Amino acid sequence: MCDECGCEEEEGKEKNVLVNESVMDENDKIASKVHHELMHKKVLPINIMGSPGSGKTTFIQQIARLIGPEEIAVIQGDLESDIDKEKLENEGIHTKQINTHSGCHLNAEMIKNSIEEMDLEDKKFLLIENVGNLVCPADIKIGQELNVVISSTTEGSDKPAKYPVIFQNADLVVVTKFDIAEHVDFNLKEYEMFLQKIKPMEIIKASIKDEDGFRKSAEFLKKRYDNWIEKTKTHKH
Repeated sequence: MCDECGCEEEEGKEKNVLVNESVMDENDKIASKVHHELMHKKVLPINIMGSPGSGKTTFIQQIARLIGPEEIAVIQGDLESDIDKEKLENEGIHTKQINTHSGCHLNAEMIKNSIEEMDLEDKKFLLIENVGNLVCPADIKIGQELNVVISSTTEGSDKPAKYPVIFQNADLVVVTKFDIAEHVDFNLKEYEMFLQKIKPMEIIKASIKDEDGFRKSAEFLKKRYDNWIEKTKTHKH
C-alpha cells in the first residue's frame, strides 16, 4: 500500500485512512520546512510532473540551456536507474538522483534529505522531476512553490478530463511534441476546453524543433523567480 497516495485494500480501510492522514500530516510539515529553507536560500522550488515519456527531462534540458545550467539544480526522481541524471550532468547541471524503487512519487522527506546533500550556492532554480505518473504526485506537497505539468500530444487530448487533480494544482501546463500534433490526432481546442473547465491557466506549446515554446517557459519561470525574490524580502524568518 502507498500510504501517501491512499492506495489501500478494502479490508481494514478505516485504519488505513487514519494512518494515511497521519503520514500526510507529517509529510506536509516537512514540506513546509523545505519550502522555508529554500526561500531562505532564494532558490525557487519547482515540481515538474507528467507521464513517463512526456518530455520532463527534455523540458529541463531546454530550460537549462536558456536560463543557464549554472543557475539550476535538479532532483531527478525515477523508480530505478540514473539514465536521466547522466543526461542532465552531461549538460553541466548539478543533479541529485532519487530512486523510489516501488514508490510512485517523491515525498517531502526525500527532498529534505536531497537538498541537505546538494550545493545550492548561487542557484536560482531547483527543478524537481517527479516520478512519471499523472495520479500519485498530483496533490503531494514536497516543498514546491510552483507545479509544472508536462503533457505530450501523444497522450491524447483528453488527459485534463481524465486526470483533473494534477491539472487543478498546476501553475503552468506545457504541451510537448507539438510538432507531431496533427499526426497523432491531437485536438488542441478540445484539450483547452477540458483544461479551462478545471481552471484558467497558461498553456505553452513546445517542440524540440521550435525553441519558442521553451523560451516562453523559461521567461515564465524567470518572472516567477522575480516574484519569489520579492516574497523572500517580506517573509518573516
